Amino acid sequence: MNLPLKLSDKIKRTKKEGCVYAYIVSLKNEDYNTVEQQALVRLQSSVSLPGFRTGKVPITMIKEQFPKAVKDEIVDAAAKASIGDMLKMDDITPVVTPMIKDVKFEFGQSVDLEIQFECVPQFEVKDYSGIKAIKKNHKVSDGDIADYIKRVRDYNAYLKTVEGDSVAVDKSHYVAFDYEAFEDGKKLEENSAKGELIEMANPGAGQIAGLADSIMGAKKGEVREFDSTAGGRKLRFKVTVNEIKTKISPEIDEKFLKEAGVKTMDELNANIRKMLERTENDKTEKDFAVQIEEELLKKNVIELPPTLVKEETKELMQMFKKRMGDKEGKIGDETLVEKLKPIAERNLRIAYILHNIARKEKIEITEEDLRAELEKALLSVPSEKEKEQIKDVFEKRKEYISATLRENKTMEFVKSKASVKEEAN
Repeated sequence: MNLPLKLSDKIKRTKKEGCVYAYIVSLKNEDYNTVEQQALVRLQSSVSLPGFRTGKVPITMIKEQFPKAVKDEIVDAAAKASIGDMLKMDDITPVVTPMIKDVKFEFGQSVDLEIQFECVPQFEVKDYSGIKAIKKNHKVSDGDIADYIKRVRDYNAYLKTVEGDSVAVDKSHYVAFDYEAFEDGKKLEENSAKGELIEMANPGAGQIAGLADSIMGAKKGEVREFDSTAGGRKLRFKVTVNEIKTKISPEIDEKFLKEAGVKTMDELNANIRKMLERTENDKTEKDFAVQIEEELLKKNVIELPPTLVKEETKELMQMFKKRMGDKEGKIGDETLVEKLKPIAERNLRIAYILHNIARKEKIEITEEDLRAELEKALLSVPSEKEKEQIKDVFEKRKEYISATLRENKTMEFVKSKASVKEEAN
């Protein structure tokens, strides 16, 4: 219940930093008496003492027996009575529960409160029409299709041992080998290994310097020696060639086409072209959207509510940890916060900017939009049980889904107003 108080002339703003506002209200005399009376009446309805039923304890006894409870009720009543006028003072909208920061209390005389708010950013969105952007369109070529088929074949390739003792290692081979390391004639177990594999055409930075050159031209079972360094130490290495292998990629034959779900090479090429065109189009649209977002952020610099940034960062951390699982390794929470906080801030700024554009342009989500989104989701699952689950989730998260659709619709509006230059990539 609202108290019959007019407090606007008793409220003073003490802080305005970005989205953080703080106000102090001072209640004395009649104003103090009003909130004290409400506090006592509230307590009377719930406290009890020996000899008195709940709701029948005399007011004077409540003040004597429950001074801390009385104080807490007075502070609560004063805060609730003044919050409305505080919000009107700067026309602010809180995003989290207001916080009582400081209390000065004199029993029976006065109460002073400082209340802090974190609020929705206040800004006039601007420069969202006619944003200059470049669309780099990539036309899928026959070479792109051939490269894709080669990657598929390479992915499904296997290594086959080359038969015959006369075969010498060349750059087309993979070599399985063991090696031993020696320092001043003494074997070093920690620098030796068994069952290693090297691709002669691409030895890689991780291999011991000089190893690939040392076994070039060697045959199966042959031992080669060479000098190199490891950990700053000069060592002698002895390498034994165990097997010489060659990479076999599957032929594009009837079996290959069948596994790809087609009957002819022309059909395979057509399917790959469509897939690559779809991928390229997605990349183009994503890049286009990022350009739009970057321009919106440059033109609309806004502060954010600190608590909201923390909550968004926390959500991103939970998503990251869930997606990475054991792969997260030893990344600490502090490091994650440092990496994810800028992403959280960017997400929130874009959301606020799009929200203000939608409000300014009167972009809304209709029931028809929501039905269409639900139908699209239902088409993605086969069973009735899954459909019912989707309907249930949709109903429970209707407000969130509506807000997301509104953001997407607003982004499409801004993209439609952009000044776009098409370029071939």
